Amino acid sequence: MKPVLTNLSKITDCLAFMNLPIFTYNSEDFSFIKLHEIGIKLPFQSPTFRPDFYNLFIIIDGCGTHFIGSKEFEFSSNQIIISRPESFSSGYWTKIQNVYNISFRKSFLLQYFPASIETVLELGGENGFSCDLTEQRMKSFEQTCLEIYDLAISTMAYKDELIANLILNLLFSIQLHQKSDSKLKLENEKHTTIVSAFRQNMENNFTQLIRGQDTSLMRTKEHSKLLNINENYLSKVISNCTGKTINEWINEKLIDEIKYLLKHSDKSMKEIAELFAFNDLNYFCSYFKSQTLNAPSALRKDFNNTEKNQTVLNNPQFTKHQAFSK
Repeated sequence: MKPVLTNLSKITDCLAFMNLPIFTYNSEDFSFIKLHEIGIKLPFQSPTFRPDFYNLFIIIDGCGTHFIGSKEFEFSSNQIIISRPESFSSGYWTKIQNVYNISFRKSFLLQYFPASIETVLELGGENGFSCDLTEQRMKSFEQTCLEIYDLAISTMAYKDELIANLILNLLFSIQLHQKSDSKLKLENEKHTTIVSAFRQNMENNFTQLIRGQDTSLMRTKEHSKLLNINENYLSKVISNCTGKTINEWINEKLIDEIKYLLKHSDKSMKEIAELFAFNDLNYFCSYFKSQTLNAPSALRKDFNNTEKNQTVLNNPQFTKHQAFSK
């Protein structure tokens, strides 16, 4: 069953839509939830959101599946999963024994650490990242989570600054677990700022397209103009620092978003094409096939067939013989 697709993006709106409790310390900038203590009925399928915040799951004991863009992550114990803002995201939980969820906007950290978070928030250039931890390492993460929670429910002065500091410590620890061959290799602070600004503008452009607030896909010319940087210089910085050209970044993001909607929404191909400024459906199909070697209709059909087969096999009302004899 496909999760409900929404246009909600704020932390409190997403929580309210799922009928999850909104505590006094939940805000549009920061939220902390002990998922194992709020009475979630399992199995639990979350809607699909495109949040404007980072979403961090600290899974000490839990199980399920998490989709970030077109990538699938398996929830498992002693695991960390984090997703960037402006990426389609949904989760399916079958076990929530001990799981913490920390959500925060970039602006929440920028208030206190304006010059030190760009690199750590890049996540290797990916929309989502996961890492497995040892039990001992996870205990350290859990202790930090509990410190954040204690601060969140306190009336202590400057508690937001202390919380931001602890979140940043978690992010630095996660960064240490990223693969050494990360696609995003930033050279210096100046270039870090340019790359981060380009990526943020790209994400904003896609968000506006999906919400119907824009009708044109930004390419190198538009990005250089927005950043007030020479086109050739911007192209060189992005290519040298990330190992990918501007068009490669945009095309990968575009295909990632299209794939997600083909798989996880009931929008027609014409509607999806129009969202991303394709006025010609034939050109949309041709472009998608040139990038993926697969037609969009074939991708959707294959995914739906796979999903139906998995539903049948996981349904206890069907025996193995019945499932394969249909």
